[in-house]
Amino acid sequence: MASSDDEGETFHDHFDTVCAICDNGGELAICEGKCFRSFHITPDSMSAHESSCESLCLPPKEFLIWLRQKKLKCENCEYSLHQCFVCAELGSSDKSSNTEVFQCSSATCGHFYHPKCVAKLLQKNDKTERQSLQEKIAAGEPFVCPAHKCVVCNQTENEKVADLQFAVCRRCPNSYHRKCLPRDIIFEHQAGHHDEIRAWDGLLRKARAWIYCLEHEIDPEVATPTRPIIYFGISLSEVQSNHTGRNLV
Repeated sequence: MASSDDEGETFHDHFDTVCAICDNGGELAICEGKCFRSFHITPDSMSAHESSCESLCLPPKEFLIWLRQKKLKCENCEYSLHQCFVCAELGSSDKSSNTEVFQCSSATCGHFYHPKCVAKLLQKNDKTERQSLQEKIAAGEPFVCPAHKCVVCNQTENEKVADLQFAVCRRCPNSYHRKCLPRDIIFEHQAGHHDEIRAWDGLLRKARAWIYCLEHEIDPEVATPTRPIIYFGISLSEVQSNHTGRNLV
């Protein structure tokens, strides 16, 4: 799975260091599927309780298995049903039949997209090229999603140069070089008493900064944007007919 850029990294270096449900850290279970996400297993843990995280709420039998093996595959990866990182709708990621959402080809990226959704971001100005790209992705051609280029200068990350390290949004595929960050995105260590904090250091690997970009309104009750709806434990047909999900908030 690792590319030449990943030399010296361990298997777990690619995975989230915070819970996909509540954005808090602590003791986490790493999904060993394709999504690279991590989760609180139970709402009773201290870190889950602090952030009012409903967690995966594993049944007792599955929880005991996890305690022994420390291995987990989330239901999205188990059943090849993943949400588009743009529109959040659930789609089949099964490559063997009727694929609807496709994974970014970067070795360390767990984001999935509808071809139409990601083509709009990768080809914003040329409708002809956008349609062509959409068709290529739908046919299975690899693509690298927008999260791997700075949304301002359209250049890639250079981890060895501090100003060219990425600040990545937790809610969408927007990434910025540190030097390209809007001034209104304020880091925790820089914030005054009345400032809205949108950026943190030390939470992500590779010296990256964690941000909530300006496209997402901060909910003062949880100090983050509205938490995402994550669809677990339901079939794709149920989602399509009811447009409801397991809202883990």
